[in-house]
Amino acid sequence: KRTQTKAACLGCRQRKSKCDGDRPSCKMCLERNSKCEYSVEEGKTQQQATKEQLRSYKDVLSLLRSSSPKESEAILHILKNMDLNAACRFI
Repeated sequence: KRTQTKAACLGCRQRKSKCDGDRPSCKMCLERNSKCEYSVEEGKTQQQATKEQLRSYKDVLSLLRSSSPKESEAILHILKNMDLNAACRFI
């Protein structure tokens, strides 16, 4: 019996095919000789990753609302030069 994976790779999601969730490459990507990439960390579901990202956006928005114009400018500069997760850890 087939086991359910936490999250499918981007290629399988796009093709709407069953992904076995193996890392660094799933079986489908190996068979197709295509690059296998995951948008979520290992052990997390797509829904968990989306909730974490939403929480990060809310945190940044709250921080921007409560900071001075000069601080907001510095925060925006950081956000422009880093991805959201790295910026949240830095801020």
